[in-house]
Amino acid sequence: AGNKYVFVLIDDHSRYMWTILLKEKSDAFDKFKKFKAMVEQDSGEKIQTFRTDRGGEFVSCEFNSFCDNAGIKRHLTAPYTPQQNGVVERRNRTLLEMTRSILKHMSLPNYLWGEAIRHSTYLLNRVATRALKDKTPYEVYRSKKPSIGHLRIFGCIAYAKVEAPHLKKLDDRSRR
Repeated sequence: AGNKYVFVLIDDHSRYMWTILLKEKSDAFDKFKKFKAMVEQDSGEKIQTFRTDRGGEFVSCEFNSFCDNAGIKRHLTAPYTPQQNGVVERRNRTLLEMTRSILKHMSLPNYLWGEAIRHSTYLLNRVATRALKDKTPYEVYRSKKPSIGHLRIFGCIAYAKVEAPHLKKLDDRSRR
């Protein structure tokens, strides 16, 4: 809650995508450090290049020295040329269109945008794409086919188990 921004990270090889919700743009550096550790542990590979626009959150001395020390090459796009970061820009558009569609279709309030974006990311990682010759980003990144049997419609009715120590025999065990 209270998030205002989304930080979209995409692996160029697999097109696998991560979305990180931010309260402030200045949170991007700390979130990137955690992301780097998680991805490198998960994949066993080092991040080699980090391509970004020239947003203030990405050009600080602290961010640059961290990348230098970690051996990450920086690729900053030219000012006012989003087409140089086309993969991320296109994914941003797709994410926002999906999020808007999900929220409107289910008549959900806009404050659920963060969860809808995370849901959209999850789905996009499991949908085949021409860039990967009809494989999914999940399949290329994890080297196995994704399981989709557990998927549900975003916003559908769900029940949460009630954890109460003194429930009586006929009390509800879950709530909507």
